[in-house]
Amino acid sequence: MGSINVGDVLFQLIALLMVVLLISGIGMLIKRAVASDRRLKRIEEKVDRITEKKRRERP
Repeated sequence: MGSINVGDVLFQLIALLMVVLLISGIGMLIKRAVASDRRLKRIEEKVDRITEKKRRERP
């Protein structure tokens, strides 16, 4: 009863690693979504500025 099985230790390490990877993956997805949203907002602002400039140039 007092001995430690190598298989049990490996299983626990793998289970812990999977939990850490899952949390890290979710964090990376959120970070990527936020960065993409910021990038899209910058592009929209540039397009708005360009279209407004074109409207002013037209008689």
